[in-house]
Amino acid sequence: MSEVLEHGLNIRQARIQETRSYLARTHELFEQFGSQELKTSHAKFEELKKALDSDSQVLLVVIGEFSRGKSSLVNALLGIHLLRSAQEATTAINTFVKAIPEGRNERFIRIHYQDGRTPDEITWDSDDVLEKWGTELNSDHADARKLVDYIEVFTSHPLLDKGLVLIDTPGLQSVVQHHEEITRRAIAEAHIAIWVQSTAQLGGNATEWQFLSQTIRKNFRKFITVINMWDAVLEPTDYHEQKKSEDVRVHEKLERVRQNFRKNLFGIAEDELQALTNSEHLMGVSALWQLSQDPQKQARSGVDKLAERISVMFSSGEALEQIYLKPLQQLSHIQEQLIGSIDDELEQLTSNDTLEERQRAAENLSKDIKILEQDMQQENNSAKQEHDNAAKVLASQIKDQLIQPLKDLKQDIETQVDRDYIKKLLQQMQAKISLPPELDSEFEAVGKQVAHSWELQKNELGKTLEDLRTNYAKKMQKHAGQLKAALTSSNISLPALDISVNVDLSAMEEHYQRSMELQQKMQERQEQIDKLEAEKSSIINNAELVAKAKDDVKRAERQIENLGSCPSSVTRRKREKVSNWGSGFLWLSPTYETFEYEDYSAQNAWKEKHVAEQEKLADKERRLEQIIKEEEQKTGRRIGLAQAQKKFEKELAEFKRKQEKYEKEAKEQHQATVEEALHKLIKTTAGQLQQRIDYLEKQVVQSIYQVFDDQLKLLHGCVEEQYLEPLNAKKQQREEVINLFNQGKEQVERRQEQLAQAQQEVNQLYDLTLSALSHNS
Repeated sequence: MSEVLEHGLNIRQARIQETRSYLARTHELFEQFGSQELKTSHAKFEELKKALDSDSQVLLVVIGEFSRGKSSLVNALLGIHLLRSAQEATTAINTFVKAIPEGRNERFIRIHYQDGRTPDEITWDSDDVLEKWGTELNSDHADARKLVDYIEVFTSHPLLDKGLVLIDTPGLQSVVQHHEEITRRAIAEAHIAIWVQSTAQLGGNATEWQFLSQTIRKNFRKFITVINMWDAVLEPTDYHEQKKSEDVRVHEKLERVRQNFRKNLFGIAEDELQALTNSEHLMGVSALWQLSQDPQKQARSGVDKLAERISVMFSSGEALEQIYLKPLQQLSHIQEQLIGSIDDELEQLTSNDTLEERQRAAENLSKDIKILEQDMQQENNSAKQEHDNAAKVLASQIKDQLIQPLKDLKQDIETQVDRDYIKKLLQQMQAKISLPPELDSEFEAVGKQVAHSWELQKNELGKTLEDLRTNYAKKMQKHAGQLKAALTSSNISLPALDISVNVDLSAMEEHYQRSMELQQKMQERQEQIDKLEAEKSSIINNAELVAKAKDDVKRAERQIENLGSCPSSVTRRKREKVSNWGSGFLWLSPTYETFEYEDYSAQNAWKEKHVAEQEKLADKERRLEQIIKEEEQKTGRRIGLAQAQKKFEKELAEFKRKQEKYEKEAKEQHQATVEEALHKLIKTTAGQLQQRIDYLEKQVVQSIYQVFDDQLKLLHGCVEEQYLEPLNAKKQQREEVINLFNQGKEQVERRQEQLAQAQQEVNQLYDLTLSALSHNS
């Protein structure tokens, strides 16, 4: 790849050197035979020399976010190995990679600061020096980054030695305002700009489009959009992608990028869009495959096609026009002027006019020049008035047709998008906050309307300018291209804005989660407290039951006491039959005798009753003991329950305190989220609209006046260059011819001989210049 690019640089350098040689010799002849009155032409020599010297460098700028393989693409394309860590260390700082200056041999790094202090130089004696410097800047000197203007990295490489300057820009999402301006300027000055995308994010992000929407328009011919990691398209891992043919996959991915261009560049002309997205300016590459050792993958990587395209752009198109064609065109004009001057002087020297006739012709020419100057002054005053009036009319139309719709839309947004609207969306837990559908549609419609209106105004502007210079048409031909270029660069559009806001709901969700957890804990504790309370209610100390048991015991004791002591036995008598036969005359009757005995019945009855009463007493005592024990257990359980309840109530109070705290924080966070979302949404919509309004009111309206002023200056300069300066040169030439005739014939003949030789050489240079133009135009 490096050889292909080197070939393009060699062609470029050869053409620059060729133009330098034509310029140098033409300058020598102009100094000898061109009039000092041709001030514009004399000034152009130095301008052309500086332009050719400065254009010996080729500026290649690389833009794109991180993680898209920018460094690997550069390595694959150019063979310049900048460490990935080194690039990451210089995040948000523009880095210019250049050849080591003459007189120095070592690699080094030069750090430029915004305040104009003397740049710092660091010897690049190891591969990690840039990384170390970047790390130090990141960790110990965070504020120093804001002071850095840009970094120059000087190293040795064949492409750098031939004038290539690689500009590695930071990711646009991390870039600060000052470095954004450097990036914008680098793109404007670069001959080629490579925008690196990846298959993971086709079409770029909102930040890039906001930055590039205007930049691309002004420099669309120099842009190449490269989709890196293209191997994911050629050999996909996704099953659905694998089912498609390679041609279909490639077409779909490229078409998606084209649609993003169409979507994000409102009002872009169709031919410009085609130029931006044709096969020469939009291509997929795989730096990974190019850096691999597989020849087949290298052949399919697409990097060779990119290198060929860059090589062609080095030595053709806009780059060639800037460094080669424009200088040649201006040089041919100077040569034509010099040829005309030499021819005219030769004609004067060979004329048969007398000296008096020559003097009268010179005097008449002086009078004609004065009259022309007076006529020009009147014409210039009239043209100025016409230009001023036309500028006012167009500026007024721009305010009515471009600015007012934007103001109306901004007012609608500020009226409808308020805190209540944001709160409603947040209550629905919507993480993406955007405009209401009707405002979203209005936003898009106004954007298209503004773009269309500007196209009409731009056409009207061009027509008005052309009408104003009708009387100067021939004089302005060579400036027409410049005016049209200036007009084209003033593109007005409403770029594709990300009119939605991604709201960070994590804090709100965290508060919500904590609140739910606390609510659950509070509910559990309350249920436990209620259960304990119910249990406590069921566990009531029954004093009556204890008292009754005690009374029963006492009553039993009294019953026993009432029994008294155990009664003694009672001696009793009883008559018992002892024989069926008697004695005496009563022998036929039974015989009875009287006996004494001890009666224990009362004693036994007492004993039985005493035992029964004792048993009752024992039962009563056992019941009393049981009741007392149960009551004691109840008291202990109640105390335990009370302690548990007290603990739970304490925990509940703590949960409530935390709940109140989280509710307060959640409320504050919710309010902060509402304010932040409202601010972001207003900023990305009404705020961006205000920027457009300010831009239109200040920059565009001023640029309208500036375009008319520039045309007026070009008109004046054109007349000066094409009429007054040549007339004054002719007048000076007449006077010099008269002086030659006064000096004698010998001086005249010597001058004729010099002019004839110069005439021949200038014509040869002119033919070479025209030939170079025809072969490369």
